[in-house]
Amino acid sequence: MKDNNSYSSEEVRSGLILVITIGVLCTAFTHMLHSSLFDPLLVSLLLGILIGSSSMDMRKYQPGIARAISVFIPVGIVFYGLSSLNFARITEVEPSRLILIIAVMVIYFAVILLSGRLLKQRKQITYLTASGSAICGASAIAVASPAIEAEPDDVSISLLSVAIAAFVGFALVIPFIAALLDIKCRDFCFLSGSTLQFTGLVKIAERYTPFLRKDMQASEMLSLALTVKSVRYLGLLVVIPLFSSLVKKKLTFPWFLWAFLAAGVAGTWLYSIEGTRVHSKIVPYINPIHVISWSIAMTSIGLKADVKKLLSNNGAKALIMAFAGFFAAIFTFLAGIYFTL
Repeated sequence: MKDNNSYSSEEVRSGLILVITIGVLCTAFTHMLHSSLFDPLLVSLLLGILIGSSSMDMRKYQPGIARAISVFIPVGIVFYGLSSLNFARITEVEPSRLILIIAVMVIYFAVILLSGRLLKQRKQITYLTASGSAICGASAIAVASPAIEAEPDDVSISLLSVAIAAFVGFALVIPFIAALLDIKCRDFCFLSGSTLQFTGLVKIAERYTPFLRKDMQASEMLSLALTVKSVRYLGLLVVIPLFSSLVKKKLTFPWFLWAFLAAGVAGTWLYSIEGTRVHSKIVPYINPIHVISWSIAMTSIGLKADVKKLLSNNGAKALIMAFAGFFAAIFTFLAGIYFTL
C-alpha cells in the first residue's frame, strides 16, 4: 500500500477538491440556518458518512481525503486557539464557581474513563468521548484526535455519541432540572456552561430565560454562560499531552499543542489590550477559518468511516459512556450548588 506522499498530485487533488467542496458547503448551509443548534462539524461528519456509505466509488478520492485530515485539523487547531483559548476569562469567574467548573470537568473525565475501562472500550474512543464531553464537543475531539492517533471510526463513534447525549441533555434534562428546582438565571448559566458539550447548545439554552427565576438581566446571561464554557477550553492543555502520552506510553507533547498554546496567548493578549473591543472585531474573521478547516476534516473522517463499526458494540458502549459522564456531571454541579449556597 502506498503512503500519502507516494500518490500523484492528480490523485491527491481530486480528493481534496471533493472534501473542500463538501466542507465549505456544509459550513455555508449551517450559517444560513442562523441556528447554533446545527454544528457545522457534526453536519459535515454526518454528510461524509452518508456519502461514504453510498454506492459511489470513493477509491480514487482516498489519497486526497487522507491528506485533508492531516492538513486541515492542524490549521483549525491554530485558529481555534486564537479565537477561543482565552486565559483572561478565568479571572472573570469567582473562585468558588471556578472550583465547581473544574470539579464538573474532573467528574466528566473520571466517569467516562472508568466506564470505558469497565466496558473494555478502545482507548482512543474513550479519550475522545471524555474530551468531547468534558471540554467542547466536536472541537475538542478534533483537537485531541491527532494527538492519540485516532482512526476515522474512533472520531465518528465518539462525536456521534457525545452529540446524542448533548441533544438529549439540552432538550430534556437541562430544562427539566431548571423547572423542577426553580433555578435562578445565574445558576442556569453555570449549569449550561459547565455541563453542555457543544458551545452552540450553550448559546441556545439561554432561550429558557422566561422560565427561570430572575436574578440578572437576560442580556447578561449569554455572556456569562460563554465565559463559563470558555474556562473548559483550557482543559485541552492538560488532556492532549496526558492522553497522547498514555497512548504512546511515553511523555509526549504534540507539536501542534505548542502552536495551540501560542495562538491562545496571542488571543488573550488581543483580548486584554482593550478588553472585548479589539477582540470582538478580530474573532469574527478568525472563527470561519477554523470552522471551515475542521468541517473539511470532519467530512474526510466521515468519508473514511465504516458504518458497520458505528453500529457495533463500540458505538453502543460509547453512547453509554457519554450519558454516564453527562448525568454524573449534572449531579456534581447540583451538589456543588447546594453546598455553596
